[in-house]
Amino acid sequence: MSRTPVTNGFLRTASAAAHLRLFVLVGVLTVLVTRAFLSLADYPKLGGGAGKGGLHIAHMLWGGLLMLAGLLVMLVFTGVASRQRGAVIGGVGFGLFIDEVGKLVSVDGYFYRPAAGIIYLTFVALTGLAWWVTRRGRSDREAAPAATRSAAAADTALHGVLRGLTPQERDEALRRLRDTGAPATELDAALAALLEVVPERPARGFRPHHHAAQRVRTWLTARVSGKRGSVHIAAWGATLQAALLLIAIAADGLTGNLAAETQWTAITGALACSLTSLVLSVRGTALLRRDRNAALRTLRAALLVDLLLGQAFKFMINQFSAVAGWLISLALLYVLSAQMGRRQVQRALVGHGMSENGTG
Repeated sequence: MSRTPVTNGFLRTASAAAHLRLFVLVGVLTVLVTRAFLSLADYPKLGGGAGKGGLHIAHMLWGGLLMLAGLLVMLVFTGVASRQRGAVIGGVGFGLFIDEVGKLVSVDGYFYRPAAGIIYLTFVALTGLAWWVTRRGRSDREAAPAATRSAAAADTALHGVLRGLTPQERDEALRRLRDTGAPATELDAALAALLEVVPERPARGFRPHHHAAQRVRTWLTARVSGKRGSVHIAAWGATLQAALLLIAIAADGLTGNLAAETQWTAITGALACSLTSLVLSVRGTALLRRDRNAALRTLRAALLVDLLLGQAFKFMINQFSAVAGWLISLALLYVLSAQMGRRQVQRALVGHGMSENGTG
């Protein structure tokens, strides 16, 4: 019997990227909800308060316990459902934990001003990890070693034994086994046979709220990507947002409001990022008439500079009042991404049509 080579690497599950994104989303929502609740409730002290002889149970403790619970769910139980539940529970726990990072890095405690920026950078790093896993997952489906593909197919078969496989899941797993470019091994044949006899599970139908969300998403995408004016709105929005920060800091400097400011590193960083974003936004706006594709790429770069780095400095300066600007930048990036996706589809259709006509 031939043996499959053993690798020392880790096997990423097919749902790794989706579960990472879920973990990040739940963590972000937990931080925002926690900050909003504490602000509205005037920062209550659970456990009797922190006065003399009092007991204060910080929500960092609850966060650690929830992260432990999420980890135990994934360690004890197998299957996609356990990973999904672990991602949700762990995401809530991580959000409660990272919300109190100020207590870990400064004597100023919970109200340490740069804490919001640290929290933001943490989630930016996790979002980057999810993006990297997504990219690697796509390449692994095509270029991974045969042993890795066999292991992924075995993982799918295991989940199928527990909950059944949809026709799409079965076909994808079988394709991984058969498209390795290498002669089929006895292990591959056994896995294929197992996948063929695993019970079938019908694809999950959309629930009413799923239908509503899909309709909203479709309507919004059509509105955003189908209107040429939306690109100009995004361009002017990115330009105005960068310019307003520069104007606000200059005005504070002239009026003496910066005299007592202590976050000069954050202010310098925000100025540098806003200036870079402004230059890119102006250039992208100027390119709209000559080269729309280059304009979209330049405008997206301007927003990415703001989202990946500039917003971290803004959170350090303004703390969680910077959420509004962050949401605006995300909305503008969505508009540009929808436009770029639409143009890519159009180019693909044109190229396909040319190839069918023999002119490509």
